[in-house]
Amino acid sequence: MLSWRPFTTPSPPTRRPPRASRRRPRARSGPRDGGPGAGQRSVGRSAAPPPADALGRDLALPVGAAAAAVAVTVLLVTGEATHLAFSLVAFALLTVAVAAAARPRLVPAVVLVSWLFFDGFVVQQRAELGWQQTDRLSLWVLAGAGLVGAGCAAAVRAVRIRRGGAV
Repeated sequence: MLSWRPFTTPSPPTRRPPRASRRRPRARSGPRDGGPGAGQRSVGRSAAPPPADALGRDLALPVGAAAAAVAVTVLLVTGEATHLAFSLVAFALLTVAVAAAARPRLVPAVVLVSWLFFDGFVVQQRAELGWQQTDRLSLWVLAGAGLVGAGCAAAVRAVRIRRGGAV
């Protein structure tokens, strides 16, 4: 921190020598040093998914929440919110699409956000949550839709890995 002192010249900043790292180098055990897997080639697997795919999977939940808000708005404006079966099918399809795009550990959050929007704005229509038969049924339907979306995405990833493509 510099301070102002009249009639003095500032001293040059002192540099500290770099500290030695306290980490120990990890022992390598792989194809390069004769460990397990030596002489074998990795078959089309990359260490990390491509950045665009990873970004899309990370943004699936917020984009799905925004899509649910738009779906609620459209259903309320068009008057289709009174037809609960139609609205539930629309939300189930939305949940399948978002769950297929999201990371597997985010699927319960996708289902919960979808159910919160559906129950709070379509079923109850006053941003209140209920726990009647319709509310429980819609939760189970949306949970099933989330599992279907996650299962389809897992099957697609397994086929890509088997064919040697990117995850």
